Amino acid sequence: MKRILQRYEAGEAAGHAMMPETLAGFIDLPGNDFNNLIQQLPPKVEDGLDHSGEDGEGRDSFAATIGGTFYDRLLPNESLHFAISMHSLHWISQVTDPSSPLYNKGRCWILGGDLAITQQFAQQSQRDWHKFLNSRAAEMVPGGIVLAYLLSREDPVHPENQTNLERRHRYMAGPDFENTWNDLIAQGVITAETRDAFNLPIYCPSKEEVESAVAKCGAFDMQCVEWSDDSDLFPEHERLRLLQYPHKFATFYSAWVRAMVGPIMEAHMGLQATNEWFVLHERRMVARATSLFSNPKGQQEYKFLSATFLLVVLKRK
Repeated sequence: MKRILQRYEAGEAAGHAMMPETLAGFIDLPGNDFNNLIQQLPPKVEDGLDHSGEDGEGRDSFAATIGGTFYDRLLPNESLHFAISMHSLHWISQVTDPSSPLYNKGRCWILGGDLAITQQFAQQSQRDWHKFLNSRAAEMVPGGIVLAYLLSREDPVHPENQTNLERRHRYMAGPDFENTWNDLIAQGVITAETRDAFNLPIYCPSKEEVESAVAKCGAFDMQCVEWSDDSDLFPEHERLRLLQYPHKFATFYSAWVRAMVGPIMEAHMGLQATNEWFVLHERRMVARATSLFSNPKGQQEYKFLSATFLLVVLKRK
């Protein structure tokens, strides 16, 4: 948001136009600390002093939180100029249960799993994209921009290949993730049925699937759709350094996984079982790092916290 305003201000200075007032609306999980977020909004500052509220003057940038899901309408018609979706549109809207065709028995995610189940996830993803695009189309002014950044996959034909084969071992929800659930069952903390009922609601669409969804909507011109292939979420030198300390690496990696999926795990099986799961997961990650300790080539290839992302930029017709 800051960069958008800076770009606008640069154009304003060149064209001597008035800077318009802006309102940023934030939507996230209900547990997000929105108060902390909004407190970071800077006051209107002139001459080194805070003049907020004096003579009716104040900041020209405002913030608000918005309730609801981004797969539905959130704002009035033609009230939105710029929409940003970061790391969100690979999360499908439907949480599975044993009566659902999305139910993925025996696994927690669709990576490398049953093709029929994966196709159900693909269909749900298309329904979600339809709802997202049509909702934003109603809300956006003509010429408005949608920017989305999400997990993607390169294989357009086989949706069960949510990531390349050589990357599976280092994916967040890859073998180490699945096997930790087996460890939890083996220790008697949960039953296999409890594991079966937990389906990670993530689907990484291909570029072609996103292009198809945009074309079916018909309300947007595609400005950009490109991969950010194998994007590193962790600096290379820090990644290699951390792998030299298996316990530190395991603590860091498990904490990252917990930040991503811990809340839905707690909602599914409770805090105590979730804590036990992460103890076991940390042990697996210690073993993973230890196995790479004297294997420099393996360390280079084990790019944890890396993935293929898709950048999508759309313009409202």
